[in-house]
Amino acid sequence: MKQRRFYPVLLLFAVLLITAVFSCKQGSSPVKGSKVNHDSAFARYSIAQKLFNNNQHDSLLKVAPEILDFLRENQEWELYYILWQSVAEDHVWFNEFEEATQEAQAMQEDAIERNDSFGLALSYSVQGTAYTVQEVYDEATRCYKTFLQIYPKKAMWSPKVDVFGYYATCLSSIKDYNAIDSLLTEWDEYLSDFPDVADADDKQAYADWRLKYYRAKFSNLIAKGNLTQATQVLDTVVYFAKASGEELVEQINTIDNRRELAVAQGDYNAALHYVDEYLEHSKGDVNNRRQGMEYRSQILEKLGRYQEALEDLKTYSLMKDSLIQANNREQLNRLNKRFSLNELQSQNKLLQQRSRFTTGGVTMILGIGALLVFLVLNSRWNRRLQIKNMQLQRERNVVMAQNKQLAIERDHAEAASRAKTAFMQSMTHEIRTPLNAINGFTQVLTMKDIELPDAERMDFCERIQENTRLLTTILDDLILISDFESSAELPEPEPCLVSAITTQAIDVVRSSVAKTVALECQSSLPIEQAIDSYPRMIHTVLTKLLSNAAKFTTIGSITLKVDQEDDTLHFTVVDTGPGIPPDKKDYIFERFTKLDSFVQGTGLGLTIARMIAERIGGTLTLDTDYTNGAKFDFILPIK
Repeated sequence: MKQRRFYPVLLLFAVLLITAVFSCKQGSSPVKGSKVNHDSAFARYSIAQKLFNNNQHDSLLKVAPEILDFLRENQEWELYYILWQSVAEDHVWFNEFEEATQEAQAMQEDAIERNDSFGLALSYSVQGTAYTVQEVYDEATRCYKTFLQIYPKKAMWSPKVDVFGYYATCLSSIKDYNAIDSLLTEWDEYLSDFPDVADADDKQAYADWRLKYYRAKFSNLIAKGNLTQATQVLDTVVYFAKASGEELVEQINTIDNRRELAVAQGDYNAALHYVDEYLEHSKGDVNNRRQGMEYRSQILEKLGRYQEALEDLKTYSLMKDSLIQANNREQLNRLNKRFSLNELQSQNKLLQQRSRFTTGGVTMILGIGALLVFLVLNSRWNRRLQIKNMQLQRERNVVMAQNKQLAIERDHAEAASRAKTAFMQSMTHEIRTPLNAINGFTQVLTMKDIELPDAERMDFCERIQENTRLLTTILDDLILISDFESSAELPEPEPCLVSAITTQAIDVVRSSVAKTVALECQSSLPIEQAIDSYPRMIHTVLTKLLSNAAKFTTIGSITLKVDQEDDTLHFTVVDTGPGIPPDKKDYIFERFTKLDSFVQGTGLGLTIARMIAERIGGTLTLDTDYTNGAKFDFILPIK
């Protein structure tokens, strides 16, 4: 009877144990809520669209999956497919064409499964945009044509209006003017069906859509040489540009239309006026200014002003190279950031899995312990419980050790990634810039159909030599750093004259100092003062400091001061340049770092100077109390 009364207790604890184990396996899966209204869905959709419109690529990719799931669960299909289209096109604008294609294919499969022609049409729009950006216009026109064929008649207006514009651009690129005429007719009929509205926002949107249509029509008339109609259409463009709010970008586009018409009419003086107006309005846009310099060079060539055209073409080439480098750096930083984020997410997922396993093990052991206590109340089971606890502690120690190792490896990977990024960014730009200059001036000198004055030819030769010296200096700096890192031994000190070292450093830098800057040396030491030290290394440190001052000082003075206090020599380089913020006093000595990315240099000069100074037992610091420029103190112990 006693055994039978004990069975319910045993059964109770067995149920508790099974429930605990099952709960551990289930984890913390979310519970679906009830269906929400349209306003809540639109609010979440608006958050993602704001990220898309502000080019916040990584943030969009982070929040989009959750919002898409939310829209799908609540059957907000139009918002669902439009947001999906934005995610895919965002990959396109960041040149991630493989990811964009994958999203478009997944979107297409989803729409086919649901028999949703709206989502299917948007998937073709994404593919067309990707082909357009890659300049594969034949495939792009095929996608846009399919879009127009399957787009639902009662669906929202804006996606179809956008595709009309992209389609017209592609047809213009392949010069299929008959197809453009047909497209413009269909486009005009579609806009004519737009309902009468009183809402100001809808009226402005309608004006924007009409403006896109008339700009496309204007470009087609220019391409076909129908300048009379093009002039009339341009007046309509101006009208709708004002009706749409006349934002700065539309003002710039209108000015460009006027330039295009003036060039087609052969009125190059008027075209030059519009280009100058275009550049004036585009001060904050590097892409527009680069395009404007190209237009200006072409028009000046038509006017026979070849020298000015050549100068503008040089400016255009430099801006184009700088823009390419900036885009490469942005893409590289974005890839590195994404790599780090993915790595951290993988580690976090692994830790969560281990945490769930550990929690489940703890619950199971506690349940078994409780069951054993109620069953036998025997010290032997207590001993087994202790053994289990010791095993659990060892497992925890292993997990903690693995986590620490993962953190160390992650830090190493991030440091290596930052070093790689810095090296690629700096070397790509700094080596390519002098090479481009050498190549450009060499091509001009070797052109048979251009006669250059002797003075200008000599100037080109000097620039070639200057960029050759710059390229040699860059490579010498890299070799110098490599030598210092690979060699741990110092040469024997040798006797040397301090005055000779400072004079040689001044002479080396003098040619690179601006004519408006005074370069001088002030020494309190006798000319015959001699020391046992490392003259070549001291000379290198002083040269790097003076060269750095010469880069940033355009007016005023650069002074090298030499003093002796007890058993130390004090070298000080003072300039009247823009100075260095106090919070950057250590940053400027890091490799490949530059406070002004537009100033020529690798960001290695100050790094090498400090490396040498510390190698020979000295110190190199920035005086942050000095406010009239920059002041570097090089202190060297002597015997």
